[in-house]
Amino acid sequence: MKRNFSRQSAIALLLVTPFAVGCSSPPPPPPVPPVVEYEVRNVPGVVEYVWEEPMVDVVDVPPGLDPEGHYYRPGHEEVVEIRQGRWQYYKRQKGKE
Repeated sequence: MKRNFSRQSAIALLLVTPFAVGCSSPPPPPPVPPVVEYEVRNVPGVVEYVWEEPMVDVVDVPPGLDPEGHYYRPGHEEVVEIRQGRWQYYKRQKGKE
């Protein structure tokens, strides 16, 4: 009986070992996104622009009449544009050209 028990335990150990080893391996590293580099050519007479997002704010509007006095409006929040979006000249850093 002792011999049978050791044979059964050896077979069980051989069956369980591949699963235990497979679970303990570290996951593969995440893929690295490719870096795209290109040379910037300075073409004479061409100006580069950068878009600046508009600046907005959310304000509380109290209940009351509208500016023309036509109707009663409930209190609410309103998005107000503080500065419009615009194109600006792209300023390069010195020594990067």
